[in-house]
Amino acid sequence: MNIHQNVLTVDYTQLHEGKNRVYFMSQGYKLAGDLYLPNDFDSNKKYPTVIYTRVGTQVKEQTGAVYGKKLAAKGYVFFVFDPKNFGDSEGEIRNYESMHNMIPNTTDAISFLRTLKFVDREKFYGLGACAGAPYICNVAIGDIRIKAVATLVGNFDAAASLFGAYPKESLDKMLEAAAEGKQRYYETGEYDTAPTFGGMPLPPPENASKAMKDAYGYYFLRAGHDKCPNYTPNYPTVGMPVDPARVFMNQAKYFTTPFLVIAGSEAFTHDMDRQVYEMAAGEKEWFVVEGASHMDLYDIDQYLDPALDKVDEFFKKY
Repeated sequence: MNIHQNVLTVDYTQLHEGKNRVYFMSQGYKLAGDLYLPNDFDSNKKYPTVIYTRVGTQVKEQTGAVYGKKLAAKGYVFFVFDPKNFGDSEGEIRNYESMHNMIPNTTDAISFLRTLKFVDREKFYGLGACAGAPYICNVAIGDIRIKAVATLVGNFDAAASLFGAYPKESLDKMLEAAAEGKQRYYETGEYDTAPTFGGMPLPPPENASKAMKDAYGYYFLRAGHDKCPNYTPNYPTVGMPVDPARVFMNQAKYFTTPFLVIAGSEAFTHDMDRQVYEMAAGEKEWFVVEGASHMDLYDIDQYLDPALDKVDEFFKKY
């Protein structure tokens, strides 16, 4: 028999409520994930299950850990993983964010989860935040194993965010550095890194944008590399700070999976979220968390708790 994928064994006797480390194979690499299990977990029962695609550049110990604990407390099996090249997962180039890794990695994560006897295949949902929103939507548009999708502060158009945020002179320098980086890596196997947030002063000055201040607050004060050692605020210069291929705007008009779009009223992604919501072709719901900025919905209970209450309410319909 020709086995497509090496399915790694999970020892059910070692699983317990809360966080559990598991591994699965994707693209020939061993990837690490954290499986959050409900209170009084019983592996002989069936549970609604959520596959989570994390914020771009993050590792599983950041937003995934926060969301995982909260949704497991609501009775879900929740899975967040480090994609190829990140965190505890195998792969080179390290911390290289790529749509072309995330899509097959997520598809394989779904297949892996469905091998677990306690996963309810009929109550299987997708959740994505920021960059994770277009990731999960790009998977779900062609994968009916996902019964419903919810997104939080989705950054649905990386190309617009990247090319619309920098002057041409800066973009030309980035593109030149990426081209040189690709060539160097091909010839030598070596690559350089650069700060993901560019030359952002630390802390940002008073006249900095709210998005910049929020990024500093989250990635340098609340959940940065000092608290999550596997995370780095640097990216490899073989590519851009974000992958311009990470776009869902063009596909949204074909999206028929039941869809909940959650936006922050003060988030820089609000209008982008609204546009995707209006374009989506299937059953859909729109929910705004008043007063919330983009990164408030990463880990601030005041804003995140009502958002995840809505996610729970929505998933229970499907």
